[in-house]
Amino acid sequence: MSEPLIRRINREQMLWRAVNVERLIEEDHPARAIWELVGRLDLTGFYEGIECSAEEGGRPTFDPRLLISLWIYAYSQGIGSAREVARRCEWEPAQGMPHPRYSAFSRFITRVKSLLMV
Repeated sequence: MSEPLIRRINREQMLWRAVNVERLIEEDHPARAIWELVGRLDLTGFYEGIECSAEEGGRPTFDPRLLISLWIYAYSQGIGSAREVARRCEWEPAQGMPHPRYSAFSRFITRVKSLLMV
């Protein structure tokens, strides 16, 4: 008797897929309300400190709206560590995609903390 043909699973295999993040987050997820709330705020002060521009060049930075939304969502979940926020961004779509490394998130919060605490 011959061995059956079975498609074996390689759990270490990397996959590249197009993902619609909007479809990964439930309609009533708190991250949606936070995103909408932050979108209604005047964030002018947060954009003023960004040094890279189309004219000057430089590496694009993450949108302050995303970083502020991440910060609020993380605190609402009892998370205060930039490393933990970055770690959760890797597997929780509500945390944001694309997601910043912890160092970028931490630098942003340190730089704008006075604006966030007003």
